[in-house]
Amino acid sequence: MNPVLLEILPQIRAGMCCSQLLAALALQVRGEENTDWLRAARGLCHGVGQSGGPCGLLGGGAMILAYLSGQDNEPHPMLEAMCNDYAEWFYGACADFGGYGCEQISAGLMRQAGAVSDDGRPDMQVCGELLARCWGTILEILENYNVDVAG
Repeated sequence: MNPVLLEILPQIRAGMCCSQLLAALALQVRGEENTDWLRAARGLCHGVGQSGGPCGLLGGGAMILAYLSGQDNEPHPMLEAMCNDYAEWFYGACADFGGYGCEQISAGLMRQAGAVSDDGRPDMQVCGELLARCWGTILEILENYNVDVAG
């Protein structure tokens, strides 16, 4: 299993979704706890409440970039560029799935894995590898913009 997934295995078992898991990783990097923020990140889950909206890894990734790059309640001056870099990478990584909504991406990942969903909802065992790739890309982007993620 991917080392990133091993780090957040307790949160996966607790039922956290993709955007919450990214938030948990960001808090872990900072050595912080914030259950309110984790609860708020749930709003991005499953394409914004199974609405067919964008995957929580897309919106959650932008949220994490803003969180880890900001200082003193001010956004990083290059936040938009960082978010654009992330979105461009994400769109490329998910281009073969027929869309960028949670349902399209999870269905595409399930097809790649040869798996079947019992309830039509994303399976973190299948989505987990994409989550790990997203986290690695977020850290890479922050490094490219000389952002100290430790705060």
